[in-house]
Amino acid sequence: MSFQYAGMLEVAKTVKECDSSIPTVFGGYHPTLEYREIAESPDIEYIDFITRGEGEGTFRELVEAIPDQRYDHVLGLSYKENGGMVHNPPRPLLDLADIRLPDREARLIKKGFYGFCHTVDVVETSRGCTQGCKFCSIDRMYGRSFRTYEIDRVIADIQDAKDHGAENIFFVDDNITLNTKRMKRLCEAIIDAGLDDIYYQTQASTSGIAKSKEVVDLMAKAGFDGVFLGIENALPRNIELFGKTGMASDSEKAVRYLHEHKIIVSGGIISGNPDDTKEDILRNFELAKKLKLDVPIFYIMTPYPKTVLREELIEMGLVTNTGDVTKYDGIYANVKTRHLSTDELQHIIWKMNIDYYNLGWYLSNNIIRRYPKWYLKRTLELIPKYTKRRLQLLLGLKTEQDFYEEDMKSGVLCKGGV
Repeated sequence: MSFQYAGMLEVAKTVKECDSSIPTVFGGYHPTLEYREIAESPDIEYIDFITRGEGEGTFRELVEAIPDQRYDHVLGLSYKENGGMVHNPPRPLLDLADIRLPDREARLIKKGFYGFCHTVDVVETSRGCTQGCKFCSIDRMYGRSFRTYEIDRVIADIQDAKDHGAENIFFVDDNITLNTKRMKRLCEAIIDAGLDDIYYQTQASTSGIAKSKEVVDLMAKAGFDGVFLGIENALPRNIELFGKTGMASDSEKAVRYLHEHKIIVSGGIISGNPDDTKEDILRNFELAKKLKLDVPIFYIMTPYPKTVLREELIEMGLVTNTGDVTKYDGIYANVKTRHLSTDELQHIIWKMNIDYYNLGWYLSNNIIRRYPKWYLKRTLELIPKYTKRRLQLLLGLKTEQDFYEEDMKSGVLCKGGV
């Protein structure tokens, strides 16, 4: 991802300092979208190869080609030659039937990954999305396509993850509910295979969830206990800006269906759009309250590389950070609006995170109902921090602005008061 690129570069520098002959390979969304810019930057001193797009085929062929150091036949590969970087033609989208199950025995780090109280692993059931949201770069990886694995293959992957200790599976699909009939078959297959004794989470579109209560009922029966929804925004004009329609009614219905089963709902809501005022942004806050989101994620519009919306925002003169992609994580403000500066926008979102997690949230959210021990432990961990902050405020030792600046520096947003 874009915000991880600087960290990748530091790893590459460390490797090259230890042994300059060790080849370094960059891949993923950011290198795929920015491969030409990276190749023409000083960073290329530490990067030998870039795998563009889906890496399974390209990386395998690269490894096979390293002994002979002939790379011109490897589609989707960029490599160094004669002081520059050669960009081979792109690789066509893979046939998912050719992708083998991951070899979980090959992992070097096998412990320490948890979802709430359970050991967690990831499984993929499909790739791509056809919706074409203007703030998203998925279509630059896969085009506007939707490809699926066979259900039997998905079940085998889940079983393998469970056999390796997973008690919790996160489905990493771009839009798993794009085909609700298939989602229904997947849930039925999980139940039939007896894999409904572990837990599942996924991200989903509000329209996909709202389309079928029967599917949500089956998700609950199969063991789903958490869903992230792209709720996006409270204002129709911003929904239209994103390239979406019908979101308001879909969001209410989707959250209601999930909450009927006490499924934890996290919702992404994007503020910082061109015409947003403070009042407009607070309408997003009220929408999260109205929907009773268990975990609202108040994103700030981020001008991700090569997205349609980035170009539009730059043309409007609203992007205030075009180069430091370490801040492109949805939490930091990289834009301004026609009515708010970058700092004003950032402060509003910071305050929304504080105000949302109040006593009412603590008494009503589904996390405490499903994971009371985890919830209690996490709350006890946070109490000293927030108690100290309240005392500092009371005694006049620090101001709210001080805490805002501390949180911006640390990158950890305050939840539940200062």
